[in-house]
Amino acid sequence: MKRNLTRTTLVIVSAAAIWGAATVPAIAQSLPGIGTVMTYNVNEGTDFLQVVGATTELQFLVGVGEILTQVQGTNPPERMQAVAREILDIQPELISLQEVDQWYTGTFDGTCGTMTLQYDMLQELLNALAAQGGHYEVAVQVTQNAFPPTPGLILPSTYVCVALNDYNVVLARTDLPSWIFKWSNPQSGQFANELVLPTPLGPVPYPRAWASVDAQFFGHSFLYINTHLESFDANIRELQGDELRAGPANTSLPLIIAMDSNAQAFPQPQDPTYVNFIADGYHDVWSSLFPKRAGLTCCQDEADNNPVSQLYQRIDLVLTHGRVRPWRAVLIGNNPRSRLPDGLWPSDHAALAAGVVVGSN
Repeated sequence: MKRNLTRTTLVIVSAAAIWGAATVPAIAQSLPGIGTVMTYNVNEGTDFLQVVGATTELQFLVGVGEILTQVQGTNPPERMQAVAREILDIQPELISLQEVDQWYTGTFDGTCGTMTLQYDMLQELLNALAAQGGHYEVAVQVTQNAFPPTPGLILPSTYVCVALNDYNVVLARTDLPSWIFKWSNPQSGQFANELVLPTPLGPVPYPRAWASVDAQFFGHSFLYINTHLESFDANIRELQGDELRAGPANTSLPLIIAMDSNAQAFPQPQDPTYVNFIADGYHDVWSSLFPKRAGLTCCQDEADNNPVSQLYQRIDLVLTHGRVRPWRAVLIGNNPRSRLPDGLWPSDHAALAAGVVVGSN
């Protein structure tokens, strides 16, 4: 079995070199190549702290207004152009995206009326990828949470309504022959364990979701999962990790989970959710390849406009189980040179891309 995996490694590296020389931009020649996955939280523009701490209706209304103002300041269309460039510097076959949102706004005259789509981050990203020569399709898209039209107040006196659909998305590359890469069987769902946020307007459920596809690299099958685990409550996050391993990730196939885990792998102390994955036999691509490098992926200021990087922890992970061997990994969007001309970072997270070899099951 070890000999077969070694032969597979040689075939994939050779094919990656041949194919990559023809299709990958020069900047990406030192990056993983064929057999690459990526996880990228592209930042919806808020962490909702403006309303999570509200204790009065007025505080809640002002908080909603502040969220909208902050999201507008992060300029999602411009940032999705930058995210597309970063993706195409590497051209992974599978991409896990988190916080890919649709934002709606409307007027408030005692009730919320007609809502207008202001930002559609997925469509903006797909348009940018296509315009820049990329070839990607949505393999699976799952609603993580959806907030209905909600009144807000932009001080001093402008009342608005805001609605949000938050998605996890898996993108798949479409310009490769099926003998190199193909995917099928999209699946998705929400975790039974979910946070419920108390607000002055009543409790608000805040669910989390997962999405998966079956895929093949060079004819070798594996299961690929994207998820975004709970950030506010460590106990719920741990339960969601248990759900993931017992349910969607319970497979005899080689497995790759590319996710925003919200579970700190670095620095110490490591989050219990991360510890549980490792204890259950999962391998962390970054720490396997770079045991002495921090690999920080989170978090810039939520407004994406901090002049000096504020990344302080590693929570964006590629975990593997079974016959999957990593051979390269890179962080994207963590360098000050990634910032846009107006000073914005593409996201408050760095992306993690990993080149892997999948062996025969």
